[in-house]
Amino acid sequence: MKQAYYESEIRDHPEGEFRLLKSYFTGFKGLLRALIALNVIGLLGVGVTVARAAETSELLMVPMVSSETTAKTPTQPMKAEILSTQISSRITGHIIRTRVVQTFKNPTSDWMEGVYYFPLPDDASVDHMTLTIGERRIVSEIKEKEEARKTYIKAAAEGKVAGLLTQYRPNMFSTRVANIEPGTAIGVEISFQSLARQEGGRFTWVMPQAITPRFTPLPSEGSAHTVNLPAGSQGATAFPPEEAYDPEGGRNLTEFAIEIRQANRFSSLLSSSHEITDTRDEQGNSLVKLSKGRFPADRDFILNWELAQSESIEPVLFQEVIGKELFTLGYLVPPKADTDIPALPRDVTFILDVSGSMHGESLDQAKAALSTALDLLTPRDRFDIIIFSNEFRRLFGSSRIADPSIIRRAKGFVGGLKADGGTHMYPALENALGDTPTEGAQRQVLFLTDGAVGNEEEMFRLVNDRLGDARLFTVGVGHAPNGWFMRKAAEFGRGTHVQISDLSMARHKLETLFRDMARPTLQNVSITGSGTADIYPRKSPDLFGQRPLVFSAKTLVSDGPLKISGEIIGGQKLEFDLPEAEIPEGADIAKLWASRKIEGLSDAKARGMDPEIVREASLQVALKHQIMSPYTSFIAVDKTPVRVQEELMRKMVAKANMPAGLSWKKIHGPQTATAMELYLLAGGILVSFALFSLWFRSKCKD
Repeated sequence: MKQAYYESEIRDHPEGEFRLLKSYFTGFKGLLRALIALNVIGLLGVGVTVARAAETSELLMVPMVSSETTAKTPTQPMKAEILSTQISSRITGHIIRTRVVQTFKNPTSDWMEGVYYFPLPDDASVDHMTLTIGERRIVSEIKEKEEARKTYIKAAAEGKVAGLLTQYRPNMFSTRVANIEPGTAIGVEISFQSLARQEGGRFTWVMPQAITPRFTPLPSEGSAHTVNLPAGSQGATAFPPEEAYDPEGGRNLTEFAIEIRQANRFSSLLSSSHEITDTRDEQGNSLVKLSKGRFPADRDFILNWELAQSESIEPVLFQEVIGKELFTLGYLVPPKADTDIPALPRDVTFILDVSGSMHGESLDQAKAALSTALDLLTPRDRFDIIIFSNEFRRLFGSSRIADPSIIRRAKGFVGGLKADGGTHMYPALENALGDTPTEGAQRQVLFLTDGAVGNEEEMFRLVNDRLGDARLFTVGVGHAPNGWFMRKAAEFGRGTHVQISDLSMARHKLETLFRDMARPTLQNVSITGSGTADIYPRKSPDLFGQRPLVFSAKTLVSDGPLKISGEIIGGQKLEFDLPEAEIPEGADIAKLWASRKIEGLSDAKARGMDPEIVREASLQVALKHQIMSPYTSFIAVDKTPVRVQEELMRKMVAKANMPAGLSWKKIHGPQTATAMELYLLAGGILVSFALFSLWFRSKCKD
């Protein structure tokens, strides 16, 4: 009878269904019914969300088999045993050749695929990968990225041992190794060439050891440009994903063996990041190792050494001849520090990153550095401060004269800052670059950040389009800043950059940088050659203080010398030819030039060049010179299958360390799964309360 009534109500009245629902959920019983219904719906939604979160967190660890095989043999993802790492380098002058050997250990009874992420210097020319399985060595070949990926997937499915080396960023890579036999180990050897960074007579080599997760805002949060994310990542999140990190840390113990040719020419040799030993031989060569033998890979390894310097601008060149082509690596070295260069008044905008990734020592370093910079301002200077995380905020709104009262107010503001939220960098930098310059003063922007963003190209494009006559300087803070972003942003900004990895060094480094910012040695620099000269970077930065200008060039052997021109303070022109160069033993200058050309093409894309033209040109250079690029990968495949296709291969992810002092939860807040567990518990309690209330009410009626 009731069923017929419900049907007639719905049929005869347009709003019958709504009336039924309204009557059903009216009164105390209706309230309880609504409470139960909402909680059941909520719990179902939460269950789906939890399942989805678990699926996302296991994205990198799902079994790498066909769906048919998975249906026959259901499996759970496996977690990886951590690898060991040995790094050996040879330093000759400015040029560093490095070999990294990392080993997978498979202690399980399953065939495994190993996946791990690792950083390299952002200027690394990667040109070699080899797999070692027992006594067998499998040498890789370079292919276009998609072709290499397909070759790897096919080899893995056929049961062959295969390795794939892929670049996500110039300083972020991943390696996958398929078909690691139960109980065995596979070594992955990667070789590359990079350059020491020079500041006057002081050289610095940074070997990254950890990756700070990159925050990637959605396109609508910055400009309208599309952001390309690696497979498996999502917008407004971080890459690598949380699953790639071990919250306990202490993983991946790393050994260093660094051979330095003619180290007896150095006045000092030290590391600001690790304790080292320095052993010299009879020829004056040095062997540097870690004092404790091994150290967890949770902070960048930094090595410093010094040479003598002259009293004038001096070019230092290295060259290599291949056929009819001449490849040149050049340094334009500024005069020594005590040379008298007049300082000009400045209008400086300080941008300070206070997002979650800066929590802890990174923000302490940045605050100490900014406080030092404020102390170094003179009454002729003007300044303002911008801070940003989810949003940006200006201290004054426009630049103010740097008198003592304004400085005290600014230092009090900086001292009270705390880190939290996302790294929404674009709006803050856009606002700073939009400031009106003060007449008669150098317009400068000093950016203090760990650079933990994934939309680097958007930022480069912004600097290129909005820089004008200003100069951008970057200060990288923390144990593992995004060095590629820091270097390239300063290069687009025609300024320079420094890295602060030790709080005790913050004041010294900022004093040096700030002094250099006030004393440009050579401005509007141009490097030119004959019509065949191909020189990078295309737009040369100014020569500041003790920081040299580094460039690469390809010319014909028959061409004349390259020329340098620029302006000294006061508008005086300076021009000279570059001298003949020395040719260091074993230095692949051509590969270094090729890397710079690919980087220059990427810069052109950020400035608006057709991405397909950039891709084709970069691919051609990378394949010719056999180096890694955004469009190529190294693939190594053993010809003989080691696993029959019916056997199951699972995927394991080698866990890495978060940079020392950094917390994932501080970057991104509580994770989804943790919140969902709380919602499940709360929902269960509410449902139980509602059911108990109904039962108790019925008992009272009885």
